Amino acid sequence: MPGLVTRNWRLKLLAVVLAIFSWAGVVLATNPPGTRAVSLPVPQPPSPEVSLPAGYMLTQPIPNLTVDITGTEDHLNAFSASSLQVTIDYDVIRAVGQNVPATVRLPVRITNTDPNIDLDDPPASIEAQVDSSGSASEPVQVVVSHAPPPGYQDNPGVATPATVTATGPEHELVGIVIKTQPIDLSNQRANFDASNILVYPYSAQGRYLSDVNLSPAAVNVAITVVGVDTSRTSSVVLGVITGAAAGTQVTVDTYSPMTVTLTGSQDIINGASLATLTTGGIDVAGQTGTVTYKVPIELPTGITANPSTVTATITVTLLPTPTPAPTSTPASSSAAT
Repeated sequence: MPGLVTRNWRLKLLAVVLAIFSWAGVVLATNPPGTRAVSLPVPQPPSPEVSLPAGYMLTQPIPNLTVDITGTEDHLNAFSASSLQVTIDYDVIRAVGQNVPATVRLPVRITNTDPNIDLDDPPASIEAQVDSSGSASEPVQVVVSHAPPPGYQDNPGVATPATVTATGPEHELVGIVIKTQPIDLSNQRANFDASNILVYPYSAQGRYLSDVNLSPAAVNVAITVVGVDTSRTSSVVLGVITGAAAGTQVTVDTYSPMTVTLTGSQDIINGASLATLTTGGIDVAGQTGTVTYKVPIELPTGITANPSTVTATITVTLLPTPTPAPTSTPASSSAAT
């Protein structure tokens, strides 16, 4: 019986090895091994789990880590990224001291809780952009994107509160400028007053600072919009003359001035309707002879005239009474009898 096992043992061993390889080939053909890249978020402040050394901050978010994992196709398909835990050692930032801003290489540890997956050369560190944190109280500039319509002008806007607090990397706070969102006054003919106007931080060169926070993030804005005064010359005509008695004749002898200078809002005063102005009406009831009147010029609201009255000399005369035509008398005749 012992001879049965040892007889041709080399041949039998070769058969076993070949059987194992054949079995492995069949298994690998149906469930081959592979590699897959996994993107893992990096825990970073501000968060309850992660904090930086006091006085420092990241000037930009740390991008995701890409990690290669290996395993069989079935295991790769069943893999969940939650099986990998990324830990960053932020304490090494203390070593930069006052040499900021700086690029710091932070140690990385990746913990794998999936026994069916292996990590293929995982990264040991990652770069972070670091600066010391700071704050500054800066005035708010009110930005007007479009001026008021012709005939109006705006005065500098006033923000309430007049200053906001900017917090962020100290190097970004040097020369920082705080501006409101652009305000369009192209249809504004009255004072502008609005709340919750957003404010944004910019560098002195006009670059938007996405890593700077503002408090408050919105302000109230008031802008005074006023009409632009201008002048023009307009003709004047007398208004309607009323009250003349029957049998009278009214004659306008003179009126002066025949033109006046108007002053007022540009958008109103340049209107075609002001090329000619009319005075108020003149009542000559009971008048006979020549009388001089001072009559005010009718003006739209917001417009003044120089002079503001017209002097008119008006004569009222009685029309002559027609003389009755003579009546002929019949001639008397005598009859001879």
